[in-house]
Amino acid sequence: MKYLVKQLKGTRPVADLLGVSQHTVERYVAGKLRRSRRDLRERTEREVKKRWQPQIRAKAKKRAASTDGLVVSTRARFGFTAAPGTTDDARIGDITQALPPR
Repeated sequence: MKYLVKQLKGTRPVADLLGVSQHTVERYVAGKLRRSRRDLRERTEREVKKRWQPQIRAKAKKRAASTDGLVVSTRARFGFTAAPGTTDDARIGDITQALPPR
């Protein structure tokens, strides 16, 4: 709750966002209420994740651009469509590529 209040710069916008009263948000921030209702807890978690995740990604990109770079790993299917069991049949292969910071 404190994170949302800080991000939205006030208890009124948080209350409007979560569909509760401003007084309820103030009590959570003050620590008078500790456990929220299930629906309110789920809405709060969803809104925090929505705002938190882009910050984490931005920090990771910044760190990758200024230090060692990034390592990308993926799986791909290589080969041709052929009769099952033949040597021409496609196989799954792992590709790992280190990318420089730039």
